[in-house]
Amino acid sequence: MTHVTRFWPTFREHLFDRRFWMVQALVLTFDAIHVAIHTVGTMQGLGDLYLVPVSLFIFPILYAAFTFGFEGALATGLWCTALTTPALINFHTGGERVEIVLQFGFLVTLGVIVAIRLDRERHSKLAAEDANRQLAESQASLENFIGLGLRAQEKERFRLSRELHDGTVQELLVAKTALEHVLGTQGEHARLEVVDAALQRSIDDIRRLARALRPSVLDDLGLVPALDSLISDLAGRTEIQVTLEEEGARLLLNTEQELVIFRVAQEALHNIERHAQASKAVVRLVSQPGRLCLEVSDDGCGFDPVHLLQDRLGLTGMKERAILIGAKLDIDSHPGSTCIRLDLTTTTSPMVTGSPRDSPPLKALANS
Repeated sequence: MTHVTRFWPTFREHLFDRRFWMVQALVLTFDAIHVAIHTVGTMQGLGDLYLVPVSLFIFPILYAAFTFGFEGALATGLWCTALTTPALINFHTGGERVEIVLQFGFLVTLGVIVAIRLDRERHSKLAAEDANRQLAESQASLENFIGLGLRAQEKERFRLSRELHDGTVQELLVAKTALEHVLGTQGEHARLEVVDAALQRSIDDIRRLARALRPSVLDDLGLVPALDSLISDLAGRTEIQVTLEEEGARLLLNTEQELVIFRVAQEALHNIERHAQASKAVVRLVSQPGRLCLEVSDDGCGFDPVHLLQDRLGLTGMKERAILIGAKLDIDSHPGSTCIRLDLTTTTSPMVTGSPRDSPPLKALANS
């Protein structure tokens, strides 16, 4: 029913195709040959070979089926039948007419069957391409949505970090300074010292939280000093031996690229601290023309990246962040060795030597 309903609209489109008329011209040529053969009498006395000229029409019918589908095959088959009818009446009688009619019925049926099969394959291919296109658009929309969410998250982290550093920490410092100047008895001083120590711990914790939310050293000095500060914090509160290795000239990355690389390293080191049971870890940053690679490896217990719930280790977040800057994240883990690798292809040039962001990390700024 589908072929019937769309026959005429599709057939009208074929009428404007030059190839369609070339096929019909070929049909006229074969018909002229057919008529000429019978007029001259070439086929007389050759028995059933009179079906050979009729069989030649299979070529234009099949070509129409391959090129124009059901509509082209059916129209060409009917056109062949119409042109051959006068020769059928004038040069054939009795059983020959029946055989020729059956021959044409076979040719037209074969062409239509082939055309329908090809039409189904074409429609299936178009449907698959359309589904793939919609899937790609949906995936692009999802990635764009994730990117917007991650950017909004980083913006909120930055705001909270500033508020904690510039507001809460400063108020606690004022309270701590005031306590140091309070006069009183020895017992009161002892109690004040306990309060003072508690305030200092709170200040340190809030500073650490502010740096985790958005490290100021990343904005002020760049990626490598920020990674060095991150490693120093981890080494200061754990017994894990963490080293930073840098190879190649530093590339001038944009803010989003630096932030994603830092967050991947931060999450990987967090996993090493919480889950890996490792004694050593290495953060390696390799810069090459047009390419930057971050590797975070450890000698811990490892994990199965396939069967482990990735959200537990933040691996999904790492991959989403990598997609955000067009990078590729690979995870290789087995007992005794785990390596998280981020590959970024970039068109940025090496950083100019002596620029402010190329200077070594300032410990005082890292701890601010």
